[in-house]
Amino acid sequence: MDRTYFDAVIGHESIKEQLLRFISSGRLPHAMVFAGPEGLGKLPMAQAVASTLIGRPLFPGLSDLVCDEAHPFYQDRDEAYYLDLIGTMLRVSQFRQLQEKLILHAEGNRICLINHGETMNKEFANCMLKTLEEPPAGVHFILITNQPDLLLPTIVSRCAMVTFGAVSDGEMRDGLIRTRGGTAADYEQAVLWGGGNVARVLELLAGQGLENARRALEFLQVMSRHACPYAKGMTLTASLTEADAADIYRWLSMLLRDLVVLRRGVPAAQLRLQQYGEELTALLPYWPDAGIFSLLQVLDEAGEALRRHVNGRLVWDYVCIRFIKERGGH
Repeated sequence: MDRTYFDAVIGHESIKEQLLRFISSGRLPHAMVFAGPEGLGKLPMAQAVASTLIGRPLFPGLSDLVCDEAHPFYQDRDEAYYLDLIGTMLRVSQFRQLQEKLILHAEGNRICLINHGETMNKEFANCMLKTLEEPPAGVHFILITNQPDLLLPTIVSRCAMVTFGAVSDGEMRDGLIRTRGGTAADYEQAVLWGGGNVARVLELLAGQGLENARRALEFLQVMSRHACPYAKGMTLTASLTEADAADIYRWLSMLLRDLVVLRRGVPAAQLRLQQYGEELTALLPYWPDAGIFSLLQVLDEAGEALRRHVNGRLVWDYVCIRFIKERGGH
């Protein structure tokens, strides 16, 4: 068994070891769910499992594959299959066509990766359920999802759940050095800002992803000082996508935590967002600690609301009102 397919996956070392034990002992579950927030590396981990199980590299350029009517799924010889959403959801026709392939080729290990599993409708899920109840010999399924709570309980009950969390700073640095070379110092700032999210760290290393940090600071400045903070705040956020909003909530949380650190007398050079040390110092009088801790919970709630597809404008409305409520008397 070749373990090196897992080398390209950054972090999640305990999950890697567990999966490798399953593969080496022939006990890999016939169906698994890889669950966790977007950007943690679930799809690369699924690709590593597939390549290790089959014994050769599978699906080069996997993250760039796009399913559509012409390509309802992709296959790598007759051993591996990849399904992703068409438009905004997985379609039952994709799974039915996959079933036909699995019936025709019945020898050896085969593996099916199904991305964005949370988008399957009831018809897709029921069709898949019949296959999971009597899985073809040697066939394994990996469902990848950012929202496991949207999967039907009957599907979840027949799958082994593998939950992905934020990657520790140490594992992140080690993984970056292993996959990209260099030293820990080369990645220190991106790891510090990335919050354990692999995709976000890679964006930062590519010089992307800082625009929302500046937007978050501007929003905080408006909530602190503007004569009409609600109107101005809603104007600032009017054109933002839900993805941008979720990212701004994360940066706002980081800025608020830095405010607490500054109040404790820690030098600005030790902040997570040290480039904004001067601006944050000027905002200190506006935000009491109790208000900051309350707002950190608000931002967590706002991010969860977006993940549950609550209207983004309503979420920003709630965030603006709570910031105004928690602001000090300056």
